Order: sequence, then C-alpha cells, then structure tokens
Amino acid sequence: MTESLASQLKRWRTGMHPRAVGMQVASIGRVYLQLGEALRVEMIDPGPGAEDVVHVQYYVATELGPWALWLSCARAELEACETSLRELAPPLTDEPPT
Repeated sequence: MTESLASQLKRWRTGMHPRAVGMQVASIGRVYLQLGEALRVEMIDPGPGAEDVVHVQYYVATELGPWALWLSCARAELEACETSLRELAPPLTDEPPT
C-alpha cells in the first residue's frame, strides 16, 4: 500500500531545529528536491555519545513560500530519511492519489 504525500510529510518537523543552539555545522550545501531548491545544513551535537546521531536542516524555496524542514536520526538511517524527502513532491494534500 502506498502512503500519501501528506502522511509522509507528517514524519517531518517544520521550523528551526529545537536544539540548533550549541550544535556545530558539519556541512552546508545546495541540494535540489522535488519540492524546490534547498539549502542543506548538517549539524552535529558536540556532546558525548552524539556522534551516531545526525541533525539535518533544510531551507526549501517553494512556489508557496519558504519551508524549513529538519530531521534527527541515527547516522545509519540518514540515507533512507533523505530518500523520503527527495520523493516528496507538490501538491501536498491529505487526499490519497487517484
């Protein structure tokens, strides 16, 4: 069974990453998503034991205005999480595709 785009988006948080203050930027770059061009900022928490967790913030320019999306996950899950983001495409509605 395929999941609607709106339900896929519910897994993502919007806004500033809640723990961005104090994190270190590991990488920054421009990426292209189906949602639009985005600035991708990968951050790490300098605390002990935090090296296995990655925090990524996306600033996406869309036709509807700018979005800020972020995710935090185990480094081993990052590729799968980013694949889900790359598959999101407008229009985002609660209606299942027909």
